[in-house]
Amino acid sequence: MKLKTIVPLLLLCSIPFISPQVFASEVVGQVDLTKVTLFLKGAELQGSTVVKVPKGESEIWLTHLANTIDNNSINVSLDNKAMILSTSLVNDYIAKKGESDALKQLRSSLKQLEDEREILNIKLTAINEEIALLQGNRIDTIIKPNGSLVDAKKAINFVKDNLVNALTDQLAVKSKLNTLNSQIAQYQSQISQQDGGDNKPQKAIKVKIYTQESTSLPISLSYVTPEAGWTPVYDVRVSNISSPLDLTYKANVYQSSGLNWNNIDFTLSTANPSEGITAPLQKPWNIYLNESNKAFYSPSAKPAMAQYEMLAVKDQRSISSSLTHYVTTDNNGLNLQYTIKLPYTISGYSNDNILTLKERNISAEYRYISVPKLDSNAFLQAQISDWDQLELLPGKATVFYAGNYIGESFITTQGVKDTLNISLGRDKEILITRNQDLNETSKPSFFGNDVSQKFAYTIDVRNTKNVPVDITIYDQLPVIQNKIISLDDAKYVGADYQKDTGLLTWNFNLKGKEVKQLPFSFKINYPKDKADSIIGL
Repeated sequence: MKLKTIVPLLLLCSIPFISPQVFASEVVGQVDLTKVTLFLKGAELQGSTVVKVPKGESEIWLTHLANTIDNNSINVSLDNKAMILSTSLVNDYIAKKGESDALKQLRSSLKQLEDEREILNIKLTAINEEIALLQGNRIDTIIKPNGSLVDAKKAINFVKDNLVNALTDQLAVKSKLNTLNSQIAQYQSQISQQDGGDNKPQKAIKVKIYTQESTSLPISLSYVTPEAGWTPVYDVRVSNISSPLDLTYKANVYQSSGLNWNNIDFTLSTANPSEGITAPLQKPWNIYLNESNKAFYSPSAKPAMAQYEMLAVKDQRSISSSLTHYVTTDNNGLNLQYTIKLPYTISGYSNDNILTLKERNISAEYRYISVPKLDSNAFLQAQISDWDQLELLPGKATVFYAGNYIGESFITTQGVKDTLNISLGRDKEILITRNQDLNETSKPSFFGNDVSQKFAYTIDVRNTKNVPVDITIYDQLPVIQNKIISLDDAKYVGADYQKDTGLLTWNFNLKGKEVKQLPFSFKINYPKDKADSIIGL
């Protein structure tokens, strides 16, 4: 045998025998989204696909996924025809996706606008050249050497008329260009949002499997993406202060996963996986002696007026109620779940998708509150005693009273004990004024080395309605922080007084057309030589 024949044979014999099944075949499966479970932050996406795989090992690339995936949340399920060997998240898979009809239409419209802009730019260039030519010509260069005064006037009028027309055309073209540029920017923004990264690196999940025979393999996939979630919002509707309160629960859904959710049934969960599921461990509480004689920083106590900031209500800002028939509520002991059996379509980059969950008719008592020292308005509140049965989450509430939009409030149960108060807005039919009583208020009086001064105020409350109302008025007496100053002769008829905060509270029923006066007064005593150091009067 010749040498050149022997060498290839030896090389072939030196290579171990490799079964065709050792090299895993690659199969691509596009996952069809079937269900979305939205958390307060994050969403679990569930989908499925069917792929044909040969006997032996195969690598399946699962595509058409969200832009961001929590690797620990990936769950791949196969039937008993195959066994999963490994699963991994791939960050740079190149997905070739076809453009949607909507995206194609946007690109077509953008192309038309860009062509129109190009034509206008050409026209503007010509107009600018015309203006430069007209402005650069001297009269003596465009009339004959022996021309008359009439010829000169004709030349001047020619330049003037044509320059005016050219400048007018220039202004019109620039205005059209500004409008076109704004429209083009809007289309470019929409295309960028809907594009979702076509032909760019995408996420994929690579699943290595082993099967004993060629088969058509169903695959189920679920994973969590952090780029989605929902926030609770409410509609509060009150007909009048004698009727129950209608509360509509809604969900404001957002997502920026890059994956369009087409005709998907949603489940909204009040869980928030991002908060973690493990209880915290308490560390030892150590107390030290400051031997350096340096004072530790200690934040000063909040002034008494801080509590009024919570009492003074601040105004804030539909889907048919029949949609609530498609929503079922389930409490699994850890969180609430709202299952919506009505297909929705939410694009891959969208906010403010409002879903109606349920409606409740709630018994409520109504009262007015006012802090006339800070605001002379009376604020209407709905008081709900069985709030713990309402399964409320913190969220904005849009308030309607007597069919009219009032503003926005905020519903929260944090810190609520007996009664949940829902703000319903200002009522201009309750008139409140707070004035200093000049007849009772005195100038500083001197008694030896001490100074005494009396302060007196009157709060007038008028109900211009024909019906009685319950109302609570808040004011205050000074809280003394230094022993050299004293508070004496405090009078506050009909009010509850909290000495540690200085809070005065009047609770009463005001009949229709009734006027009530709430007087209160007090004296402050302090050393004469400290008069310039007194702060707060």
